[in-house]
Amino acid sequence: MKKNNVAIVGNVTGNDASVLNNMLGAEGMSGLYTFTLYGADGQPEQDALRDAIDDCLDEEIDIDSIVCLPLTQAPQKAVRHALADDSATILPVMICDETRFITVEPDDIAKKAALLEQCLRRDLSILMPRIAIISSDSEQADNIKKMQEKGNSFFGPFSPEILESEEARAFDALIIADKDNKAEEQIKKLLDDKTPVTLLTGIALSVVATEPSNIYDALALATDVVKNRISYDFPLKNPLPKLFVEKKEDGDKARFAKKKGGFDPAAHKRENVTYNTKAPAEETPVEEPMVEES
Repeated sequence: MKKNNVAIVGNVTGNDASVLNNMLGAEGMSGLYTFTLYGADGQPEQDALRDAIDDCLDEEIDIDSIVCLPLTQAPQKAVRHALADDSATILPVMICDETRFITVEPDDIAKKAALLEQCLRRDLSILMPRIAIISSDSEQADNIKKMQEKGNSFFGPFSPEILESEEARAFDALIIADKDNKAEEQIKKLLDDKTPVTLLTGIALSVVATEPSNIYDALALATDVVKNRISYDFPLKNPLPKLFVEKKEDGDKARFAKKKGGFDPAAHKRENVTYNTKAPAEETPVEEPMVEES
Protein backbone atom coordinates (compact mmCIF):
# COMPACT_ATOMS: atom_id res chain seq x y z
CA MET A 1 0.00 0.00 0.00
CA LYS A 2 1.36 3.42 -1.00
CA LYS A 3 2.12 5.76 1.84
CA ASN A 4 0.64 9.23 1.73
CA ASN A 5 3.28 11.96 1.67
CA VAL A 6 1.89 14.96 3.51
CA ALA A 7 3.40 18.44 3.64
CA ILE A 8 2.99 19.97 7.10
CA VAL A 9 3.30 23.76 7.05
CA GLY A 10 3.94 25.70 10.24
CA ASN A 11 6.70 27.07 12.42
CA VAL A 12 5.89 25.08 15.53
CA THR A 13 7.82 25.75 18.74
CA GLY A 14 7.54 25.00 22.43
CA ASN A 15 4.86 22.68 23.71
CA ASP A 16 3.14 22.45 20.29
CA ALA A 17 6.37 21.11 18.80
CA SER A 18 6.63 18.33 21.38
CA VAL A 19 2.96 17.43 20.90
CA LEU A 20 3.43 17.29 17.14
CA ASN A 21 6.59 15.20 17.35
CA ASN A 22 4.92 12.71 19.69
CA MET A 23 1.93 12.37 17.37
CA LEU A 24 3.97 11.95 14.21
CA GLY A 25 6.20 9.43 15.88
CA ALA A 26 3.33 7.39 17.29
CA GLU A 27 3.19 3.70 16.51
CA GLY A 28 1.19 3.01 13.36
CA MET A 29 1.55 6.49 11.91
CA SER A 30 4.81 5.68 10.14
CA GLY A 31 3.09 2.87 8.25
CA LEU A 32 0.46 5.19 6.76
CA TYR A 33 2.14 8.55 6.20
CA THR A 34 5.46 10.15 5.38
CA PHE A 35 5.90 13.76 6.41
CA THR A 36 7.71 16.75 5.00
CA LEU A 37 7.86 19.73 7.35
CA TYR A 38 7.94 23.23 5.82
CA GLY A 39 8.86 26.30 7.86
CA ALA A 40 10.73 24.54 10.65
CA ASP A 41 13.94 26.60 10.54
CA GLY A 42 12.44 30.03 11.00
CA GLN A 43 11.31 30.26 7.38
CA PRO A 44 8.47 32.79 6.93
CA GLU A 45 5.18 30.95 6.88
CA GLN A 46 4.08 32.49 3.58
CA ASP A 47 7.28 31.28 1.88
CA ALA A 48 6.88 27.85 3.47
CA LEU A 49 3.30 27.60 2.29
CA ARG A 50 4.27 28.68 -1.21
CA ASP A 51 7.02 26.04 -1.35
CA ALA A 52 4.60 23.34 -0.15
CA ILE A 53 2.01 24.31 -2.78
CA ASP A 54 4.61 24.34 -5.56
CA ASP A 55 5.86 20.89 -4.55
CA CYS A 56 2.31 19.56 -4.34
CA LEU A 57 1.53 20.81 -7.85
CA ASP A 58 4.81 19.43 -9.23
CA GLU A 59 4.11 15.91 -10.51
CA GLU A 60 7.77 14.93 -10.11
CA ILE A 61 7.67 15.60 -6.35
CA ASP A 62 5.66 13.10 -4.34
CA ILE A 63 3.52 15.41 -2.19
CA ASP A 64 -0.14 14.34 -2.01
CA SER A 65 -1.73 16.86 0.35
CA ILE A 66 -1.02 19.77 2.67
CA VAL A 67 -1.83 20.24 6.35
CA CYS A 68 -1.51 23.81 7.65
CA LEU A 69 -0.89 24.35 11.33
CA PRO A 70 -2.03 27.68 12.86
CA LEU A 71 -1.02 30.62 10.66
CA THR A 72 -1.09 34.33 11.38
CA GLN A 73 -3.48 34.81 8.45
CA ALA A 74 -6.77 33.06 7.88
CA PRO A 75 -6.00 29.80 6.02
CA GLN A 76 -8.01 30.68 2.91
CA LYS A 77 -6.31 34.09 2.61
CA ALA A 78 -2.85 32.60 3.12
CA VAL A 79 -3.45 29.94 0.46
CA ARG A 80 -4.90 32.49 -1.96
CA HIS A 81 -1.82 34.68 -1.58
CA ALA A 82 0.49 31.69 -1.95
CA LEU A 83 -1.26 30.75 -5.17
CA ALA A 84 -0.82 34.35 -6.38
CA ASP A 85 -4.45 34.33 -7.48
CA ASP A 86 -6.61 36.91 -5.73
CA SER A 87 -9.64 35.77 -7.73
CA ALA A 88 -9.44 32.19 -6.48
CA THR A 89 -12.67 31.09 -4.81
CA ILE A 90 -11.71 29.14 -1.69
CA LEU A 91 -14.44 27.91 0.62
CA PRO A 92 -13.47 26.85 4.16
CA VAL A 93 -15.58 23.90 5.31
CA MET A 94 -15.43 23.13 9.03
CA ILE A 95 -15.58 19.42 9.82
CA CYS A 96 -15.87 17.66 13.16
CA ASP A 97 -16.80 13.98 13.05
CA GLU A 98 -20.08 13.84 11.08
CA THR A 99 -20.83 17.56 11.44
CA ARG A 100 -19.90 19.77 8.48
CA PHE A 101 -20.79 23.44 8.21
CA ILE A 102 -19.88 26.75 6.60
CA THR A 103 -20.66 30.32 7.61
CA VAL A 104 -21.66 32.73 4.85
CA GLU A 105 -23.20 36.13 4.33
CA PRO A 106 -26.93 36.02 3.47
CA ASP A 107 -26.22 37.46 0.01
CA ASP A 108 -23.73 34.67 -0.84
CA ILE A 109 -25.87 31.67 0.01
CA ALA A 110 -26.52 30.50 -3.57
CA LYS A 111 -22.88 30.78 -4.66
CA LYS A 112 -21.37 29.19 -1.55
CA ALA A 113 -24.06 26.49 -1.44
CA ALA A 114 -23.06 25.31 -4.92
CA LEU A 115 -19.40 25.06 -3.82
CA LEU A 116 -20.40 23.18 -0.67
CA GLU A 117 -22.51 20.70 -2.60
CA GLN A 118 -19.63 20.03 -5.01
CA CYS A 119 -17.31 19.57 -2.03
CA LEU A 120 -19.60 16.99 -0.47
CA ARG A 121 -19.87 15.05 -3.71
CA ARG A 122 -16.28 15.21 -4.93
CA ASP A 123 -14.15 15.67 -1.81
CA LEU A 124 -16.15 13.73 0.77
CA SER A 125 -17.84 11.16 -1.52
CA ILE A 126 -21.40 11.98 -0.39
CA LEU A 127 -23.30 11.45 -3.62
CA MET A 128 -26.75 12.61 -2.45
CA PRO A 129 -26.05 15.34 0.13
CA ARG A 130 -28.76 16.87 2.29
CA ILE A 131 -27.93 20.46 3.22
CA ALA A 132 -29.77 22.59 5.77
CA ILE A 133 -29.73 26.39 5.58
CA ILE A 134 -29.91 28.09 8.96
CA SER A 135 -31.05 31.68 8.85
CA SER A 136 -33.42 33.86 10.85
CA ASP A 137 -34.23 35.78 7.66
CA SER A 138 -37.56 34.50 6.35
CA GLU A 139 -36.89 36.10 2.96
CA GLN A 140 -34.39 33.32 2.24
CA ALA A 141 -37.31 30.95 1.61
CA ASP A 142 -37.67 32.20 -1.98
CA ASN A 143 -33.95 31.71 -2.67
CA ILE A 144 -34.05 28.19 -1.26
CA LYS A 145 -37.08 27.36 -3.39
CA LYS A 146 -35.20 28.44 -6.53
CA MET A 147 -32.28 26.26 -5.49
CA GLN A 148 -34.60 23.31 -4.96
CA GLU A 149 -36.08 23.75 -8.43
CA LYS A 150 -32.63 23.02 -9.87
CA GLY A 151 -32.73 19.59 -8.29
CA ASN A 152 -30.50 20.38 -5.32
CA SER A 153 -31.23 18.94 -1.88
CA PHE A 154 -31.38 22.13 0.17
CA PHE A 155 -33.78 22.55 3.07
CA GLY A 156 -34.83 25.49 5.18
CA PRO A 157 -34.59 28.14 6.27
CA PHE A 158 -34.32 26.87 9.84
CA SER A 159 -33.94 28.96 12.96
CA PRO A 160 -30.66 28.66 14.93
CA GLU A 161 -32.53 26.68 17.59
CA ILE A 162 -32.37 23.60 15.34
CA LEU A 163 -28.72 23.24 16.34
CA GLU A 164 -29.84 22.37 19.87
CA SER A 165 -31.81 19.35 18.65
CA GLU A 166 -30.86 16.02 17.13
CA GLU A 167 -32.59 17.05 13.91
CA ALA A 168 -29.45 18.94 12.85
CA ARG A 169 -27.53 15.66 12.72
CA ALA A 170 -29.87 14.34 10.02
CA PHE A 171 -28.23 16.64 7.45
CA ASP A 172 -24.90 16.07 5.75
CA ALA A 173 -23.93 19.73 6.03
CA LEU A 174 -25.15 23.03 7.46
CA ILE A 175 -25.03 26.51 5.97
CA ILE A 176 -25.12 29.15 8.69
CA ALA A 177 -26.21 32.54 7.37
CA ASP A 178 -27.35 34.26 10.54
CA LYS A 179 -26.95 38.04 10.76
CA ASP A 180 -27.32 38.10 14.54
CA ASN A 181 -24.62 35.42 15.08
CA LYS A 182 -26.96 33.52 17.35
CA ALA A 183 -25.76 30.23 15.87
CA GLU A 184 -22.18 30.48 17.18
CA GLU A 185 -22.95 29.25 20.69
CA GLN A 186 -25.35 26.59 19.41
CA ILE A 187 -22.76 25.20 17.00
CA LYS A 188 -20.27 24.88 19.87
CA LYS A 189 -22.80 22.80 21.76
CA LEU A 190 -23.39 20.68 18.67
CA LEU A 191 -19.65 19.99 18.43
CA ASP A 192 -19.40 19.21 22.16
CA ASP A 193 -16.65 21.86 22.46
CA LYS A 194 -14.41 19.96 20.04
CA THR A 195 -12.19 21.90 17.65
CA PRO A 196 -13.08 21.25 14.00
CA VAL A 197 -10.59 20.94 11.18
CA THR A 198 -11.00 23.17 8.12
CA LEU A 199 -11.02 21.80 4.59
CA LEU A 200 -10.20 24.41 1.95
CA THR A 201 -12.23 23.42 -1.09
CA GLY A 202 -12.53 25.03 -4.49
CA ILE A 203 -8.85 24.56 -5.42
CA ALA A 204 -6.91 21.74 -7.08
CA LEU A 205 -5.02 20.92 -3.89
CA SER A 206 -6.07 18.99 -0.84
CA VAL A 207 -5.43 21.51 1.96
CA VAL A 208 -6.59 21.13 5.55
CA ALA A 209 -6.01 23.65 8.35
CA THR A 210 -5.90 22.42 11.92
CA GLU A 211 -4.54 22.75 15.42
CA PRO A 212 -1.62 20.49 16.43
CA SER A 213 -3.94 18.55 18.73
CA ASN A 214 -6.13 17.59 15.73
CA ILE A 215 -3.29 16.40 13.51
CA TYR A 216 -4.75 12.87 13.30
CA ASP A 217 -8.08 14.09 11.94
CA ALA A 218 -6.38 16.50 9.54
CA LEU A 219 -4.08 13.82 8.08
CA ALA A 220 -6.96 11.39 7.57
CA LEU A 221 -9.17 14.06 5.97
CA ALA A 222 -6.45 15.41 3.64
CA THR A 223 -5.59 11.95 2.30
CA ASP A 224 -9.24 10.90 1.99
CA VAL A 225 -9.94 13.97 -0.13
CA VAL A 226 -7.14 12.99 -2.52
CA LYS A 227 -8.54 9.47 -2.94
CA ASN A 228 -12.14 10.65 -3.26
CA ARG A 229 -11.25 13.16 -5.97
CA ILE A 230 -9.44 10.50 -8.00
CA SER A 231 -12.44 8.17 -7.76
CA TYR A 232 -14.87 10.96 -8.66
CA ASP A 233 -12.87 12.33 -11.61
CA PHE A 234 -11.73 9.05 -13.16
CA PRO A 235 -14.97 8.05 -14.95
CA LEU A 236 -15.47 11.63 -16.18
CA LYS A 237 -12.11 11.89 -17.97
CA ASN A 238 -12.81 9.28 -20.67
CA PRO A 239 -16.58 8.76 -20.98
CA LEU A 240 -17.78 5.79 -23.01
CA PRO A 241 -18.72 6.56 -26.63
CA LYS A 242 -22.13 5.77 -28.06
CA LEU A 243 -22.81 2.08 -28.33
CA PHE A 244 -25.09 2.56 -31.36
CA VAL A 245 -24.89 4.29 -34.75
CA GLU A 246 -27.88 6.07 -36.23
CA LYS A 247 -28.98 4.64 -39.57
CA LYS A 248 -28.89 7.34 -42.24
CA GLU A 249 -29.93 7.44 -45.89
CA ASP A 250 -27.36 9.23 -48.04
CA GLY A 251 -25.99 11.12 -45.07
CA ASP A 252 -28.15 13.83 -43.61
CA LYS A 253 -29.65 14.87 -46.95
CA ALA A 254 -32.59 12.50 -46.77
CA ARG A 255 -33.44 13.52 -43.23
CA PHE A 256 -33.40 17.24 -43.94
CA ALA A 257 -35.16 16.85 -47.31
CA LYS A 258 -38.34 15.63 -45.63
CA LYS A 259 -41.13 18.13 -45.33
CA LYS A 260 -42.04 19.20 -41.87
CA GLY A 261 -45.64 19.04 -40.84
CA GLY A 262 -48.40 16.60 -40.00
CA PHE A 263 -49.61 13.48 -41.78
CA ASP A 264 -50.07 13.91 -45.56
CA PRO A 265 -52.79 11.50 -46.75
CA ALA A 266 -51.91 12.11 -50.42
CA ALA A 267 -48.43 10.74 -49.89
CA HIS A 268 -49.85 7.48 -48.56
CA LYS A 269 -52.63 7.00 -51.14
CA ARG A 270 -52.78 3.51 -52.67
CA GLU A 271 -53.81 3.25 -56.32
CA ASN A 272 -55.90 0.55 -58.09
CA VAL A 273 -57.44 -0.56 -54.85
CA THR A 274 -61.21 -0.94 -54.36
CA TYR A 275 -62.73 -1.04 -50.97
CA ASN A 276 -65.95 -2.88 -50.04
CA THR A 277 -67.91 -0.49 -47.91
CA LYS A 278 -70.89 -2.86 -47.41
CA ALA A 279 -71.26 -4.48 -44.07
CA PRO A 280 -70.94 -8.29 -44.14
CA ALA A 281 -74.23 -10.22 -44.17
CA GLU A 282 -75.21 -11.93 -40.99
CA GLU A 283 -74.78 -15.68 -41.08
CA THR A 284 -77.86 -17.78 -40.30
CA PRO A 285 -77.17 -20.74 -38.07
CA VAL A 286 -77.66 -24.17 -39.70
CA GLU A 287 -79.80 -26.55 -37.68
CA GLU A 288 -78.48 -30.08 -37.49
CA PRO A 289 -81.04 -32.90 -38.10
CA MET A 290 -82.22 -34.68 -35.04
CA VAL A 291 -81.49 -38.42 -34.86
CA GLU A 292 -84.13 -40.61 -33.21
CA GLU A 293 -82.86 -43.05 -30.62
CA SER A 294 -83.70 -46.68 -31.30
